[in-house]
Amino acid sequence: MTADSTVASANRDVVVHSLTNYASLAVVGGEHTVVIDEPREFDGEGTAPNPFGLVLSALGGCMAGTLRGIARQGGFDYDGATIRLSLRVNRPTSGPLDPGERELRISRIIAQVTVRGDLTAEQQDALRHGIETCPVGNTLRRALTLQESVAFEAAA
Repeated sequence: MTADSTVASANRDVVVHSLTNYASLAVVGGEHTVVIDEPREFDGEGTAPNPFGLVLSALGGCMAGTLRGIARQGGFDYDGATIRLSLRVNRPTSGPLDPGERELRISRIIAQVTVRGDLTAEQQDALRHGIETCPVGNTLRRALTLQESVAFEAAA
């Protein structure tokens, strides 16, 4: 496989439609919808998670699913897990109208994972390894290629 090769993914495409103000509606795989909005302090309505919140949610969901998968694969169980995620950004911003917003990015994500249950040292190691290698985490830790194309249509 070359560096430019891709592998087909079982994940589903997402189509995002703009709504009013800074809100949008993401349709995942044609089946599920997620509203996205900016907080009030950034001129949004605060009706839903902001995009960075969804990035953290995706990472936490991946970690939680990976933990459960490793436990099932290893033939053991645990009582539950709590994954607390926070982020740091590279610069302050006052919201979408701030010119510096175009340079804003997540510079660090902090994940605090608590797994509850009676686990052996080997089981703990397996779960720790899962947290360190979940697919969304792998994506965020390594460089990826983002390809964008923009088309403009005249108003109807």
